[in-house]
Amino acid sequence: MGASFPLVKGKTLRLTKINGCGMPIAGPRNRLVTNGYVSLGLTAVMRDADDLTQTNAEGKECVADRTEPERRWYTPALELCQVDPDVVTFLTGWETILDGSDEVVGFRDDKKIESDYGVAMELWTSGKSQDDCPEIPTADAILTATGSGRKYGYFLFGGTEWVPGDITIGSSVATLTLTGRTIALPHWGRGPYNVTTDDGTSGGDPVRLLDPTSKKEHLTVFRTPLAPPDPTDGAVALATSTIFSGTKYYYGGPAGAPPIDNAPAQVA
Repeated sequence: MGASFPLVKGKTLRLTKINGCGMPIAGPRNRLVTNGYVSLGLTAVMRDADDLTQTNAEGKECVADRTEPERRWYTPALELCQVDPDVVTFLTGWETILDGSDEVVGFRDDKKIESDYGVAMELWTSGKSQDDCPEIPTADAILTATGSGRKYGYFLFGGTEWVPGDITIGSSVATLTLTGRTIALPHWGRGPYNVTTDDGTSGGDPVRLLDPTSKKEHLTVFRTPLAPPDPTDGAVALATSTIFSGTKYYYGGPAGAPPIDNAPAQVA
């Protein structure tokens, strides 16, 4: 039986700046990890099936067929429990407002909706599952395993065209919701981070995605024993070519050299 997990307890959200093909973009404020959200929803936008029919001279149906329905994209909706200027500007591309200490304290909107670039979103859920703990061990090798034994749900998708919903200021608790449109991530590849282990257990070595992303999918979901990252202090630096260097290939190297399995650490 394959791994199953509950869709509860959204734990951590990581945002990474990407181009229109899903390639991570290095920069001083191009990575952000937060727990400050209420919910993240995905609604499928479908191309409906078409009925193909033809009647004959007698008025009876002589051809009856149907095209297949098709997923066009998803509409993600991120609900924030507080107005975090870093998250809002990260998604929308709006201008940030800094205070005298160069801390981000606000934002200014823009009539132009960002569609050339996007954000890769990784979400971890922490609901417990029956398969968190394997069967009773039969060898002492498991004693060297690190981690809590907990497994997590992992979601990956890219989004663009982010816009905020209605903003209401009153005496009751209010939230801010941003919606966008998903895109394929063919150039995300195996990603710039470690998100699972090489053997699927908490004792395995941390590695990047086992299989690279492609043009066909908009959403990747799986169960992982690797714990999510810690929140960052707002938007922080993302490194790509400076840490994937030498023989540590992101996509691959000369003469068919494979990409590196273990992603080098990012420095906040």
